[in-house]
Amino acid sequence: MAEKRDYYEVLGVNRNASLDELKKAYRDLALKYHPDRNPGNKEAEEKFKEITEAYEVLSDPQKRATYDQFGHAGFGPQGFDWRQDFSRVRTDVDFSDIFGDVFSDFFDNLFGTARTGTRTRRNRGADLEYRLSISLKEAATGTERTINFTRRDTCPVCHGSGSKSGRGKSVCPTCHGRGQVVSQQGFFTFAQSCPRCRGEGTVITQPCLNCQGSGLVRVQHRLGIKIPAGIESGTSLRLRGEGDAGSSGSARGDLYVTVFVEQDSFFQRQGDDVVCEVPVTLTQAVLGDEIEVPTLTGKVKMKIPPGTQNDSLLRLRNLGFPKMGGYGKGDQIVRIRVCLPQRLSRQERKIIEDLKLVEDINNYPEVRKFREELSRR
Repeated sequence: MAEKRDYYEVLGVNRNASLDELKKAYRDLALKYHPDRNPGNKEAEEKFKEITEAYEVLSDPQKRATYDQFGHAGFGPQGFDWRQDFSRVRTDVDFSDIFGDVFSDFFDNLFGTARTGTRTRRNRGADLEYRLSISLKEAATGTERTINFTRRDTCPVCHGSGSKSGRGKSVCPTCHGRGQVVSQQGFFTFAQSCPRCRGEGTVITQPCLNCQGSGLVRVQHRLGIKIPAGIESGTSLRLRGEGDAGSSGSARGDLYVTVFVEQDSFFQRQGDDVVCEVPVTLTQAVLGDEIEVPTLTGKVKMKIPPGTQNDSLLRLRNLGFPKMGGYGKGDQIVRIRVCLPQRLSRQERKIIEDLKLVEDINNYPEVRKFREELSRR
C-alpha cells in the first residue's frame, strides 16, 4: 500500500493554516478534481478522495490536534480510511459554506446529511411574478394600480393538513420516517430524498378532497400596489409574504411585480433625463421664436434662439424623471429638427432668391470650412 501523503501537503497549506485557508484550499482542489467534472478519470477520483480525507481531518480541531501530534498513526494501525468507514466522516461540515450551492447536493447524498435548512427552504411557499405595463408618464409621476393574480392559500377544509380525516400525517412506510432512502454503490453510500414522501418522512393516507392532499388551494386575489415615481422598465417590486403559502405552516413566498414601461410617441428616456424631438420651420430657426412643447406633466412655452441649428439640444431644467433614491429631477432635452419647405409659393420663392443675393458665406461656418478644404485639394 502506498504511503499516505502529509495532509497539509495534500491541501497545499502550511501547518499554521487557519480554517478559512483550509476551506479555500479544499474548495479550489475539490472543484478541480470533482468526479462530476472528471467523468471516468480514476486519477482525479483518487485525488478527490485524498483531499476530502485531508480536509475532514484538518477541519476538525480534535482530529487536527491528534494528527499534528501523531500523524497518520493517530488514527489506528491502518490510519484514517474514509473509504471504509463513512461513520467517521463529519456530517456537521457545512459544505454549502465552502462551495455555495455548487456541490452541496452531492455532499448531502454522499454523506447522507439531512439538512434541516434545505428542507425548510423547500417548504417555504413559492415566489410569484406579476408583469405590469405602465405608460412613460406614469413612470415619471408614479401611480397606483390594482392587480388580480392567483396564489396558493391554505386549504379551508383541512386547514392545511392535507388530511380528509383530520388525523394529519403518518410515518412514511418507504423510508420509515427518515425522509431519505440509502443505496450502496461500491464504496460509495448515497442517501437521497424519499420518492414517496419527498423527504418529509410522513405521508397522508386519506387526502383531503378539496386540495388533493396538498393542504393548499388556488385562490384569486386583488391587491393594490404603488409604483414609485422614476421607476425604470424591468424593475421588480418585491411584496413580502404575498406569494404562495408554504406547506406545513411554513412562511409564504413573495410576490414580485415586474414593471415594464411602454414606449411613448413624444419622449425617450435617457437615465433621469427625457429627450423630446421638436420640428420647427426654417424661419423659426433663423429668426428665433417662442414655441409650445410637451413635457411629462403638460405643455410649456420654450424660446428658440435666433440662428438655431438642426439637431441643436435645448435643456429644460428639472422636467425629467425623479431621481430614484435621491433628490431632484433630471432634465428634459429638446432636440430641434429644422424642417425645410417642400413647396414654395411664388412670393416665398422671390424672398428666398433675394436672400441668396445678399447672404454672407461667413454666416455659414460649416459651408465655408468645406469650401476652403475643397479648394486645397
